[in-house]
Amino acid sequence: MLGEAAAFESLGGVIFEQSPLVSLEHGSPVVLKTAGGTIRADRVVMAGNAYLNGVLPVLEGKSMPCGTQVITTAPLEADVARALLPNNMAVEDCNYLLDYYRLTRDNRLIFGGGVNYGGEDPANIEALIRPKMLKAFPQLADTKIDYAWSGTFLMTLNRLPQFGVLNDNVYYAQGYSGHGVTCSHLAGRLISEVMTGRDERFDAFAGLPHLPFPGGRMLRVPLSAVGAWYYQTRDKLGI
Repeated sequence: MLGEAAAFESLGGVIFEQSPLVSLEHGSPVVLKTAGGTIRADRVVMAGNAYLNGVLPVLEGKSMPCGTQVITTAPLEADVARALLPNNMAVEDCNYLLDYYRLTRDNRLIFGGGVNYGGEDPANIEALIRPKMLKAFPQLADTKIDYAWSGTFLMTLNRLPQFGVLNDNVYYAQGYSGHGVTCSHLAGRLISEVMTGRDERFDAFAGLPHLPFPGGRMLRVPLSAVGAWYYQTRDKLGI
């Protein structure tokens, strides 16, 4: 991300950090308000994903913020790291609530997993994720955890991303459902295409049907948790 930010700035782009968007008013131009000022733009790209905080309420019923947690070990001996992932590739499993992990350049293991529907952070991330790591790599039982953090992603009911345009001048791409590292780069390319008159590939995604989560905003979290428990149980039983 830091490299992409530097590339953006090298091309003349300007990044304003710590300037959360308070509201968006549709029109020509679009009016965007922050705590420190107002911006008017002919066209806007909304790429806030799970962090839009009610700015586009028309989309909220068809997506749900979810939290995922990550821990990082202390640096491992080179031979230990190679034994964990001999091909040095990023891995994710095929369970409904999947785990994912990879090695860093300095031979730390980054291990993530778990889902908190609604996006709230757990009280103790290491206590939640460490047992998952040890199930995959029991040889790390005595390894120290140096870092633990949580992040929020945006999930859709069908797990497919949401692309579209509102009022002909507010473009959005979101709802990558945990696969944003790859899909968000594709989204950037397709938004650049549609804004320059090439809409075929963007429209292929924009035409995907998206249904609202059952239960609305009040019940979508508990109902999703019940569904996840069912599928997680199937995973444990090997069904």
